[in-house]
Amino acid sequence: VAEVLAQAGRSSQPAMLPVPRDGALPLSFAQQRLWFLARMEGVNTAYNIPLGLRLRGHLDEAALQRSLARIIDRHETLRSRFVPHDDDVQVMIAAADSAVLLRVEDLRQHPHAEDAMQALTREQASTPFDLQNDPLIRGCLVRLADDHHVLLLTLHHI
Repeated sequence: VAEVLAQAGRSSQPAMLPVPRDGALPLSFAQQRLWFLARMEGVNTAYNIPLGLRLRGHLDEAALQRSLARIIDRHETLRSRFVPHDDDVQVMIAAADSAVLLRVEDLRQHPHAEDAMQALTREQASTPFDLQNDPLIRGCLVRLADDHHVLLLTLHHI
């Protein structure tokens, strides 16, 4: 068993090393496919991934903003932009401190708050992403009452 475990640590393949993040990066095959489809089809929301979460109870909005900013800082894929360069496209990663703040919609006094919230949900899910300039995640916090919120997040599949 010890010999098998020792062999498992050895490989004839070159070591995997991290790629420097100070410049442009090539797209993965899957990203190339989605980029091609986005360019071919034009503005398309088929690759939007919407998520809605109802939050009940007291909400510390500043803590929520900080938490989402920290997640975006930690995951460079959420800060990626896809920039045409010559006849190709490259991935550029925005700085870690470039987190997008949640848009906040206060519907506490709205006479038809649930209908307005559903309209915001559809709007968030159906707004296309500009893969060259937009973050790959966007969010909206909807206040329905002091102790009732809906967090809408939309990500792009690329």
